[in-house]
Amino acid sequence: MIENPNYINQEFNRPTKQHQCKEKTQNKVLEFFGKSQECIVCLVGIINSTELITQIPESKLNVFFATFLNCMADVVKKHNGKIVKSMKSTLLFYFDDSEKDYVRNALWCGLDMVEKRDEVNERLQEISAPFINYRVSSDFGRMMIGYSDMSTVEDIFGPVVNMCSKINPLASPNSMVIGNDFHMIVKSSHDFEFNKMREKPITGIMNKYSVYEVKKA
Repeated sequence: MIENPNYINQEFNRPTKQHQCKEKTQNKVLEFFGKSQECIVCLVGIINSTELITQIPESKLNVFFATFLNCMADVVKKHNGKIVKSMKSTLLFYFDDSEKDYVRNALWCGLDMVEKRDEVNERLQEISAPFINYRVSSDFGRMMIGYSDMSTVEDIFGPVVNMCSKINPLASPNSMVIGNDFHMIVKSSHDFEFNKMREKPITGIMNKYSVYEVKKA
């Protein structure tokens, strides 16, 4: 499933308003404008967030999510990752070769997030919120970085983004997993341990796809 690891550099021009209006008129399907490249996509998400919400007063929900997301965002920035968007209980981000050690950065970022759990829960305790557990997932592949004709906010799209989301539930609480395509790149590293997980069906994926838990060596 891994493609040529060389990036495809394409000129990136955001669409003009006139172009956007024309596209909306001619085609109701969402169109995307941007560049295609291979990246390491990552996702961190709170476990059982729907149930947790029922335990938190509505007046504190925004603080609850902001506490988690800000802590995770700090870790991403520390490792020079690029944040795409937050969806209340999850944060989507990626790493690319604009940073020399972006592959290692992605792994250390995920592991540092796991180690951040005690600090996150201490902050949540200050607002009388319940303790949380979360999972980190990551995979390598080609994606589209760009803007939709309905928004000026950068977003990412592609199979690797979907796969990263699909393997996230396979991780144990407070751990990090990576997909096989990412593992093929980093498996020879001496700084990390990669333990193949028992293969389970992945929603929407017909063929088996190996997933590995990541730990420090």
